[in-house]
Amino acid sequence: MSLKEKMAAKTAAIAGPSGNRPPASTAPKTGPGQFLAAMPILAEKEEELERANAALEASEATSASLREQLEQALSQGNPAGTAVMIPLSKLHEVPGRRRYMSPEKYAELRENIRNNDLINPVVVLPREDGDFDIWSGHHRTDAHRDDGRETVWCVLGKTSKASATAGAFYANLMQSDLTDYEKYVGFKNILAENPRLTQAELAEQSGVSAGTVSKLMAFEQLPELVLSQLKDHPALIGFNSGYALAVLTKEGKGEQVIAAVGRLAKGEIDQAQAVKQASATPVVKAKAPKATGAKIKVGKDVYCDLRTARNVVRLQFQSDEEAAAVQGEIKAVLEARAERLRAAQEK
Repeated sequence: MSLKEKMAAKTAAIAGPSGNRPPASTAPKTGPGQFLAAMPILAEKEEELERANAALEASEATSASLREQLEQALSQGNPAGTAVMIPLSKLHEVPGRRRYMSPEKYAELRENIRNNDLINPVVVLPREDGDFDIWSGHHRTDAHRDDGRETVWCVLGKTSKASATAGAFYANLMQSDLTDYEKYVGFKNILAENPRLTQAELAEQSGVSAGTVSKLMAFEQLPELVLSQLKDHPALIGFNSGYALAVLTKEGKGEQVIAAVGRLAKGEIDQAQAVKQASATPVVKAKAPKATGAKIKVGKDVYCDLRTARNVVRLQFQSDEEAAAVQGEIKAVLEARAERLRAAQEK
């Protein structure tokens, strides 16, 4: 074999079978070449960005249009038919503005909205991002979402954002199904936002008597565990019972209040019984005195086992005969003692 043939054989062995050779890379290796190759990808990304910007502008235009329509309706005094359809995705809930509604009543509301036109539109306030905060109508909004709808009729509220919380609370305050605990939370929020406002001024502002406001604010004195239960079940305690339980808590009966409210939550007792249970003085059972006794012996044998527990004296003899024989003697001793006591009482 020639030298040329030997070199060819070695080269073939290193390279391996032609079918296993990796394909040659076609990617450009220079900077300009790589930039040119990336141009189609950059163009595609630029188109995606343009589409996203267009969608954002369309959304902002929609929000601006909705706000303009609402403001125009407001300026016209909100006559009939001036409410605007707003996408539910643009409505947001602000904590503290929703009032309690029982599951049964909400089911009735949802069924009514499912079968009838909405009579009272949702009241909203504009946000800086173009969306809207719900001022009044949280459950109507929920009912539309539960029914699978995408929009709901809305009107613009006649209030500033600063007074929206108080306004929503006072609007709900007149509702008969607003629980006393929720009234307390509403008054508490207003006082927190207006530190200089007194309870007397709050009562005058809300139209609720000062005594009622004072009792409602007593919820603040309840144990944390009870307040936690009220957050989940606001109708659990009324303000009269809440005030009584708060007074008991301040008197150091917090554990009894927690136990009583626990039974109330389970439906075992009513509110009046809960207050009575929490106010009751715990019964401390007196410890039974230890029994005392003695063994009377004759020599090493036990003649009589004597036991005393409270007002009971027990004698146990070794035989029935001895017990019968001693009974007469014991009777004579007791009669003589009773006679001495009678004579002492007559003196």
